[in-house]
Amino acid sequence: MRRETKETIDSLKSQMTTAAATLTIEEREEFYNEVNEWTYEQYEEALLCQEPEMQNYEEEG
Repeated sequence: MRRETKETIDSLKSQMTTAAATLTIEEREEFYNEVNEWTYEQYEEALLCQEPEMQNYEEEG
């Protein structure tokens, strides 16, 4: 991972921790759950962009 990317992630973590600090436990749970769902969606999209196209290996007969 590039240094710039790592620094961006660290900054986002810090911002989320600061934002969550004023929330109740229930709000904090919802906050992190929404962040988790969004980041997982982004992760899945990134994976889909990297997957090679399926090839047809069936023999034509």
